[in-house]
Amino acid sequence: MTRQVKSRRATKKRQSKNRSKRRKLPVHASVRECLGYTSETDDEIYADWKERTSRVCKPCWELKYCPYGPFVEQSPLLPVLRSSVEEENAYYKKCLKENTEGSITSLSDEDVKMRQEWAEDEQTLLAQAVHQIRDQERHKRAEKAKSDEEKIETWLGGNLPPIEVYRVRYDWGLGQEIREQDYSRSMWKRITRVAEEFRIKHLNAVAQREIDNRSPLKPARRAWFKREIRNYRPDDYPEHIPEIFSEAGCNIFGHICPVFFTAEGITETEEERRIGRHQLKFETMMRIVRRDDYRCQHCRKQLRDDEVEFDHIIPVAKGGSSEEHNIRLTCFDCNRDKSDRFEP
Repeated sequence: MTRQVKSRRATKKRQSKNRSKRRKLPVHASVRECLGYTSETDDEIYADWKERTSRVCKPCWELKYCPYGPFVEQSPLLPVLRSSVEEENAYYKKCLKENTEGSITSLSDEDVKMRQEWAEDEQTLLAQAVHQIRDQERHKRAEKAKSDEEKIETWLGGNLPPIEVYRVRYDWGLGQEIREQDYSRSMWKRITRVAEEFRIKHLNAVAQREIDNRSPLKPARRAWFKREIRNYRPDDYPEHIPEIFSEAGCNIFGHICPVFFTAEGITETEEERRIGRHQLKFETMMRIVRRDDYRCQHCRKQLRDDEVEFDHIIPVAKGGSSEEHNIRLTCFDCNRDKSDRFEP
């Protein structure tokens, strides 16, 4: 038996084992509630969700933006894993005990470069100053509230209004210029002072290769930490979430994509998406091979001409296109191991 045949058989066994493992994972009650399931069996949930997640017509990775806007905020978030909540609660307890939040963090080379750029960019410093001042103002208003719940509500701003009346500034973004004429003289003086404090903080972080983000624990956050610890019940959180559900979440915001709840057969047509299966042009394949340096982008194995395979980063089954940016070079084993899962 040749080495290649053995490798393919081993790959099939791993695939079978992985698929079996994914099917056997129970669906936690919190996941059921999040996705709207009630009395269905686990097998029925898996089958229904598999059908739902095939409803992709023009996904955000093709549009290059999310078409749902604020609607995404009302789409469900999968529950947090129990281990993450326990880790977070340990941090809350530490903050309450020391009356301090934040920590001293070591910086990587990339972090150092980023903070150096921040220190040299006036608009970035001004934006950071405005953000901090607004946060401070919210906390000041929260301190005046009588109860802990009112403090939390004032600080966080409450829930979003109904989607039909929710409005956001269309041109709001990181590129918005901070201009002196948009603020009073006293406020601008405050903004520039805080911006200079940020500049010094970033330069010190670059020199020391660490950043000190510690600060006194504010009343609203103290109230929130206490509430989170008080309300924590381990059984409310899953120890694991089956991959079929987690991979349906937005890679940016985390919410389950609304298309999986709202798509209809009359408008979402599978045939229109078959373009993703068209054969790659020879010129395109050569550009990808050269771009990826004849190496598998998973295991980094050097590949011969007869070993190269082309993998869709966003699988075709999930709406991925055959544009160059969505294709990478892989070896046979890595491509089969991945199957139709999304692995960035």
